[in-house]
Amino acid sequence: MGWALALALMGAQLGCGSDSDGDGIHDGADCAPDSDSSWKQLTMYDDADGDKYGSGEPRMICIGKTLPPGLSTQGGDCAPEDATRWMSLTGKGYYADADGDGKAVHAPSSDCVGANTTGYLRVQGTDCDDADPKVWTSRSLYADEDGDGVAEGEASLHCIGSSVPPGMSETASDCAPGDSTRYRTWNHVGRDEDGDGFFVSAPGTLCIGEAPPAGYTSSTLTRLDCDDTRADVWTPLVQYLDSDGDQVGSGPAETLCSGEGVRPGYSLGAGDCAPDDNTRWMLHSYLWRDADGDGATVSQTGQVCGGFQIPAGFSMTPGTHLDCDDTRAEVSVTWSVFPDADQDGVGAGAQRTICAGTTRPAGYADTGTDCAPDDALRWRTFTPRFRDTDGDGFTVAPGGPVCLGASTQGYPDTSRGTDCDDTRAEVYQSLQVHVDMDGDGVGSGPALTLCTNGSPPAGHSLQGTDCAPDDASRWRLHAFKYVDADGDGHTLPSTGQVCAAATLPPPYTPSASGNDCDDADPARFLWRVLYPDRDGDGVGTPPRVVLCLDDAPPPPGYSIYGFDPDDSDPASRDPADESELDEFLFTQ
Repeated sequence: MGWALALALMGAQLGCGSDSDGDGIHDGADCAPDSDSSWKQLTMYDDADGDKYGSGEPRMICIGKTLPPGLSTQGGDCAPEDATRWMSLTGKGYYADADGDGKAVHAPSSDCVGANTTGYLRVQGTDCDDADPKVWTSRSLYADEDGDGVAEGEASLHCIGSSVPPGMSETASDCAPGDSTRYRTWNHVGRDEDGDGFFVSAPGTLCIGEAPPAGYTSSTLTRLDCDDTRADVWTPLVQYLDSDGDQVGSGPAETLCSGEGVRPGYSLGAGDCAPDDNTRWMLHSYLWRDADGDGATVSQTGQVCGGFQIPAGFSMTPGTHLDCDDTRAEVSVTWSVFPDADQDGVGAGAQRTICAGTTRPAGYADTGTDCAPDDALRWRTFTPRFRDTDGDGFTVAPGGPVCLGASTQGYPDTSRGTDCDDTRAEVYQSLQVHVDMDGDGVGSGPALTLCTNGSPPAGHSLQGTDCAPDDASRWRLHAFKYVDADGDGHTLPSTGQVCAAATLPPPYTPSASGNDCDDADPARFLWRVLYPDRDGDGVGTPPRVVLCLDDAPPPPGYSIYGFDPDDSDPASRDPADESELDEFLFTQ
């Protein structure tokens, strides 16, 4: 399809023309205009072995859709007669590994191969024998006659594998060619004859094997053996005679050759303050003294000989408190107290200073503010805010400070109000009341001030407006504006006041309900404008009359209409009036 498209484009460029063989290619672009099986020219090579790679000189061939047998569009076949090989490795970076040991030769390959490149690597190698997979690297080796891995003499080049062959060596420094256990020279700087791990200076050279011999070292000597004839000592130590064995010596210093520790009977440390007592060896400074052992101290400085701990009775820190008498263990605390005659815990009188034990001495107190020295129930002066003698929660002014004990009963911090009588708990509040003679809850007469429990006493009321003091069913004046005397629900205007109970009684009312035309007759209450109707046809004629009636239909002989043209003839009606009547009737 690609060639057809190219030829079609070529034909388009050349312009339209004839196609003699009908193959779709213009004769001007068709390399075989008389054959519909060929129309394009390609550069071809002879492919004798059919591996799709040709060789020899290229030729221009006119073809169609398929390549002719024995030809190929690709040249360069390095083996024209062998279909399994066609590609030359020259310049492609391949290196031969004929023995398959994974090591390539140094020179790049120019072999002719096919699709399979097994036996070639893309990494340059140094295989010195590509026919033997057991060897691949060249080494200069020396003959090792005694087999100790170290040889001597002249080196020769050998192709080897992963290890040096037996009888050969990469080095030529054997200091004992006939002894396989020794082959290298080794310089030592120290000697350890007693085997204690510490050396004396002894530089020299030895012929040895892999490991240095015991008793020698090549390391820098940091600690020299002070006696290389004895394995139990090796280091000089400055020591002091320790007669009592407390590990702290005394006397002049002595330098002795020792081992892990000091010599028996000696110590590294000096300064034993008691050379013949193994429980004491160290001087301790102290700032405080507790001679009586009560835990309280006095200030005193000095030094004392002891063991690891400072001896009892001496300290660098103060005790529980300063001792007022360090000769007696039962007393140690200085007390500033006041005599407490009534034993209530609060004293009085002049303050005294006493040396006693850790608890306050009996008969004394820390404070001297007892306001009642001879009464154990009272000891403190209290300034109250309120006084409540009867305990009802209502108070009066306290009247100044008082002497109390633990309880402040009768002197609260808060108040429910001022008490009008602090001697009786049942009354506490002053009220303005009025005498209520009839017991209806509303009094009358002048106001009285009484001390109460918050409510008016029996026979009294907070209100003094009783309009009927002797009638318990009436106590309140009610104003009215209308009256309904006949009880028909329709009123007449009428103003005034009436004494009654809680609500305005009938027939009085504060609001209007109609306009009663006869308040003495419950059957009549509405003014009606009517016309006489003599013929009874429902329509009357003037003159109209105004009657006091109820809201029922008009009585016989009357009508609410007054436009009958002939009130003596029931059948006589004005048509215009009839329609007006109908309109009036049906629109109301």
